[in-house]
Amino acid sequence: MFNLLTAEKIKLLRSKKVWIVLGLFVIIPIYQALESKSSSLKQVLETVVNGATGILMMEKNGFAILLIVSAFISFFIGEEFQNGTIRNVLSLGRSRTQYYLTKLAVASLLAVVGILIMTALGIVTYTSLHGFGEVAGIHDYFSYAFKAFGTLLLLILANVSIYVMISFQSKSSAVSLIWSFLYTIATGFGAGIFLQTEHFKFITFWFTEAFLFYSDFANPAEISLYPRMVLVSLLTIVISSTIGILLFKRTDIK
Repeated sequence: MFNLLTAEKIKLLRSKKVWIVLGLFVIIPIYQALESKSSSLKQVLETVVNGATGILMMEKNGFAILLIVSAFISFFIGEEFQNGTIRNVLSLGRSRTQYYLTKLAVASLLAVVGILIMTALGIVTYTSLHGFGEVAGIHDYFSYAFKAFGTLLLLILANVSIYVMISFQSKSSAVSLIWSFLYTIATGFGAGIFLQTEHFKFITFWFTEAFLFYSDFANPAEISLYPRMVLVSLLTIVISSTIGILLFKRTDIK
């Protein structure tokens, strides 16, 4: 598997898609910080208002991050099927499980790097424009920041695992892109429908996007929900990866 990871690293460093993705993660926080400077009224209503709340850049840009990551994964995996390069790897005796996990690891690593860049730039740019400040109601900032960042990161990675599963089944960049987008919309915004019912509203928060879109991580009361968010994220990663590998093993590669 190490050889597969090395080969993927070489391909990624030569790929324009990677640099486009990382470029977007750089541009977004800088643009938003500058925009917040020119609109003080709007900033009052924002999740990120100073350097301290910059740790919540993932919450602020959750939908954008998911779209960027899903698009990258769709092309990253879909092109392997479309170009037939997947056959070259498998013909060398690599197992499909190893191949699947390699793609998942690379996609997850890129998401982590991009999110680290976005969060770091968010903290720096908002601090330079609005001061570091504090998070209202939080007394131990570093403990809060560690928990919030880790929880948000797991929520994002859970979706990465879903997008990888979708891409391996779609075997086409365009088809995968469409299904990934529909999945994000349905589980992110459609899951909110269950909140309108008394007996089924609990279903909403078994989708990771629901936590990203409906939770307020700047609210100290939400900290008690972090363990459940972590549990749902880990279950999503394990279940989606298991299903993805099992289905991939039965896939006919032409």
